[in-house]
Amino acid sequence: MFSFSENLKHIMNMRGINQKWLSIESNTPEATISRYVNGVHKPNIDIIVDIAKALNVSVDYLLGLTPFSDILQKTDPELNFLISCYNKASERDRKILWRLLEDYLSPEEKDGISYFSDKKK
Repeated sequence: MFSFSENLKHIMNMRGINQKWLSIESNTPEATISRYVNGVHKPNIDIIVDIAKALNVSVDYLLGLTPFSDILQKTDPELNFLISCYNKASERDRKILWRLLEDYLSPEEKDGISYFSDKKK
């Protein structure tokens, strides 16, 4: 089993997630995320839960209690690839992608997109 920081780095790399994204989604300062990723500090349980929710993994996985193979079985490789590409895209390109997907979104999902756009401002 691996440490929290190793598991955190691994899942972030696998999904193409950067520290800035994780800091926004987990409501944790980016510098603090950096300290966790580098193993300088260990988070308290509340932050572990927030990070697990943001990454859509179990707390057990982040703490090294569940093997990585369990995560792989639950994750669609194509979706991981799309997420990785999206996370690398510029803000302008992300807006273009959302416009392309607009026909496939429900009204509630469109509201969600507006929420995330407003959250970044």
